[in-house]
Amino acid sequence: MTQKGYIIYLMAMAGLGGLLYGIDVGAIASALPYIKALSYFSEAKLSTVVGAVLFGSVIGSLPAGVFAEWLGRKKAILIGSIVFLASIPMIVFSDGNYGVMVAGRFVQGASAGLLGVVIPMYLAECLPPESRGKGTGLFQLFLTTGLVFMALVGVGVTKFFGPADSETISAATKVAAWKTVFWLSAIPGVIFLFGIFGLKESPTWLKKVADKKAGIVEKKEDSAAPVAKDSLFSRKYVYPFCLAVIVLACTQATGINSVLNYSVDIFNKSGLPGIVANYADTAIKIVNLVMTILAVSLVDRKGRTFLLKMGTLGIIVGLTGVGASFFCIEHNICAASQITGWATAISFMIFIGFFASGPGVCVWLALSELMPARIRANGMAIALLINQGVSTTIASVFYPWVNAVGYAWVFFTLALCTVVYFITAAFFMPETKGRTLEEIERYFSTGKMD
Repeated sequence: MTQKGYIIYLMAMAGLGGLLYGIDVGAIASALPYIKALSYFSEAKLSTVVGAVLFGSVIGSLPAGVFAEWLGRKKAILIGSIVFLASIPMIVFSDGNYGVMVAGRFVQGASAGLLGVVIPMYLAECLPPESRGKGTGLFQLFLTTGLVFMALVGVGVTKFFGPADSETISAATKVAAWKTVFWLSAIPGVIFLFGIFGLKESPTWLKKVADKKAGIVEKKEDSAAPVAKDSLFSRKYVYPFCLAVIVLACTQATGINSVLNYSVDIFNKSGLPGIVANYADTAIKIVNLVMTILAVSLVDRKGRTFLLKMGTLGIIVGLTGVGASFFCIEHNICAASQITGWATAISFMIFIGFFASGPGVCVWLALSELMPARIRANGMAIALLINQGVSTTIASVFYPWVNAVGYAWVFFTLALCTVVYFITAAFFMPETKGRTLEEIERYFSTGKMD
């Protein structure tokens, strides 16, 4: 295989890892209406079932840096794929057992946490600077493809088995419907698992291993004291680490992963009945995919900060629009109908479209580009841990939060959080397009980009 051919293969396989991440997030949106209709669990327990995958992602991101440093990037990715496949039968064979279903969702999330740290790191270390933005953006592109895939699965399952809110279909049929959603999600996982074996190890990790071995030899030959390392609390480490943490936390504070899990139910509440809500869910995920393709084509030309500023402004508009629709419904200004339902769906499309064209692609670049080499593996793991912690919190308390303040104020609050995101992108983020990882690292030491 030629070098160019291998880079294409690398991008495709790493992108499939993003597909699994998207499936982790998107599967429950298609299955949730059936699970809810079967009255397995209370709304509080349903929130936990939804949030378990995100909590699992938090825990999965914790050892990701350790695995990536100890075993190498390729083996860490392989572990993530195996964990994903192991989660599917756990969920399917839970048969409404709350503990088993939560455990299965947790394991599924753990795979996402691991892959979400290691794959962007792997791509950043393997791709040349001029294509790093586009290559890392493919992770998000395939992630959105995973969301579309699961939304189409949801439409297909609804057409085949019938709508979850229909009184004419039996409980057994509803059980078969939600289980089918999860079985179909395993297909890309199998393809990804076998494809990993064709990948090469990261040259950065191989160099670290070689340097470590050389250092051991030098220590035997020379008893001189080792050279002191820079303090981890110096500006060159603290500033980029804090910046990456803020960007990743604010990305989830938009509600993107959390709210997408409830999208079909939200559209039902806003006035879209049955399969129409599934159609709207599919539409927003297609918008997500199309805008991600646009962002991938622009990220190495327009730069990261431009896309982040444009994207966060659009998110604020979209979330405010969703909040306004529910404000009218909840304050009896108008009744929930297909008009309010589609107004909500259109606002969702604005939210999702601008998220995809900015933060959706740039967040993975922020995670991999901003971290200096010395702290990259563990720093990325901690940043993603905080990212998924915010996501888990929102998803796990979503229904109780809505019951307490209403949908309108939930979305207004998420819009306010995105204002913080815009300020960070506009005033504190350096532009990193076309820069080597070494040049970016020097910027945080000197304050100047070469």
